[in-house]
Amino acid sequence: MLASGYVIDAIPKGKRLEIILNDWRKVEVKTTYPVYVITESPDTIAQHHSVKSFQEEYWCDGNKEVKLYRFEIEDFEALKEIRRKVKTVNNFPSVLSQTLMRLKALPMHKIMIDRDGVKLLEEEGSMAFPEISYASVELYDWYGPSPKGRRYSLYINGKLKEEGDIRDLKADVDVAECYGISCGKVRAIVKVIKEKKRSPVSIKGLIEWSKISRVLLREIAYSTIGKALTTNEAIVALRRKFLIPRVKVSIESPRTLRELVYADKGGLILFPEPGCFNNVYQVDFSSMYPSIIINYNISGETINSCEDLKTEIGHKVCFKERGIVPEALEWLVKRKEILKGIDEERAKAIKWILVASFGYLGYRNSKFGSIEAYETVTYFARKILRGAMKIAEEMGLEVIHGIVDSLILKGKGVEEFIERVSKEFKIKMKLESSFKWVCFTKSLSGFPVANRYFGKTEKGMKVKGMIRENMSNLVINFLEDSFKLLEGANSCEEAKGILKGEVRRVLRKYEERAYLGKPRDFVIFISGKPYIRSSSGLYEASLGYYGHDGDYYREQVRKAYSLLINPFQEDNLYLSATNMNINAIKSNTPSTMKAIDRFV
Repeated sequence: MLASGYVIDAIPKGKRLEIILNDWRKVEVKTTYPVYVITESPDTIAQHHSVKSFQEEYWCDGNKEVKLYRFEIEDFEALKEIRRKVKTVNNFPSVLSQTLMRLKALPMHKIMIDRDGVKLLEEEGSMAFPEISYASVELYDWYGPSPKGRRYSLYINGKLKEEGDIRDLKADVDVAECYGISCGKVRAIVKVIKEKKRSPVSIKGLIEWSKISRVLLREIAYSTIGKALTTNEAIVALRRKFLIPRVKVSIESPRTLRELVYADKGGLILFPEPGCFNNVYQVDFSSMYPSIIINYNISGETINSCEDLKTEIGHKVCFKERGIVPEALEWLVKRKEILKGIDEERAKAIKWILVASFGYLGYRNSKFGSIEAYETVTYFARKILRGAMKIAEEMGLEVIHGIVDSLILKGKGVEEFIERVSKEFKIKMKLESSFKWVCFTKSLSGFPVANRYFGKTEKGMKVKGMIRENMSNLVINFLEDSFKLLEGANSCEEAKGILKGEVRRVLRKYEERAYLGKPRDFVIFISGKPYIRSSSGLYEASLGYYGHDGDYYREQVRKAYSLLINPFQEDNLYLSATNMNINAIKSNTPSTMKAIDRFV
């Protein structure tokens, strides 16, 4: 045996491929790289010095068969030259990924390399997380998280190891996620620079993506969610010998404007009556859109290819052959459900892929989707939610709110309702939350809001849409303190009492803090950048603290209180919530801070 361990990276070197295992162990293996070409003159290409052999193959392209040639090249660098001269296909996933799959040297999998080649020591796509070391570095400045911060927090394998000055940072791991300024102080086989990352998942989530997509971490680190999804779909296509073009041409069928308006709709959303409700239940469909894609075999190549199932919006679904997208999603849905009981962070990484799976069906760059497939999914989603609402009414349950894949109900028999709906639509429904009370707010202009509510569950407060990233720290802290107080309420009546009593007293303190608070209180993050509102407008907090507009921040806190109280139809109450001498407070407010601790 030459070596064994987990595949972290791989680098082509001439006629060999260097495989880098955890703990910096390196082994070279001999291999060739597959290049698929559509050509009438394979002999001409075969004369290239890097071509070792070629094979004629027949692949499926929709409903027709296509002849192509698979060339095995020895020099990876020759790939660019060949692509410039001839039409290549099946370039996704990358040729390097396809080579690793053939070798069974799968990224983030445990392998053994000996003189006979590479042996996979675990099942492909196994649930086991690789036994490697990974780090995440967070940087901070006085105003909060910052790519240029001078203090750091170092997490090793998900646990906080140390904090300190950036000059003292040192780490030696297999994989690291860090800001550019800190990456130079971290030793790792693969470094993921946070500023360049385009996905919302953590470093552990990226490792999970690398494993399930059979793509090296350095390849997928800066990709969108769509690439992780499409790679899984492409693996299914390659195994079936389904042609993957470099650019997919997708043309919609001609439709009238009336037909387009009828078909091109989103999910069903209800606008709840603003108010507070005691003893209600939130039930959700589990992975609703992916489940619809799986159950109804929805994929770009299955829509309108035959008439096995007709829909009211004009699209037809074919069941003669399993679709590529449904097959790719089915194991991801099962994997997410298993991971939820093992590792929530990895389950969340899979959830992001599943969330994107529906939208990507209609994306112009989707290799296995179509607009018609996208519209068919939303059609079934609306039909299913309406069907669930009808069952609820038949069982005597009151539908208080509904949004795409979720319903909030009031009444008895919720468990029987869940069982009946799950059986009827063949999509698992679950009890998400049991609310002792829940409040649905209205906007400051008086209209109901679909995705903004708060309430007390058996596990504590559940808050949706009330706290936003572009709020100032002052407002966020006020809302957080308010929800802590509301957690003590067990009914709408008690919640109203707390809002009119304890929360109003907290409001007064925050109105004072709007003038006399610390500089960090007034930081507002907009598109990830920190700002402070002064009397003359916004300025960047990274430049330092140069005063703030106390009247503006006081008004924002008062508006936040108004959103909390308006479910009780008393949204004007905040106007008389305090009786302070604001002028006295203003006179004691410094126009600028002469000196501040940069790490307040």
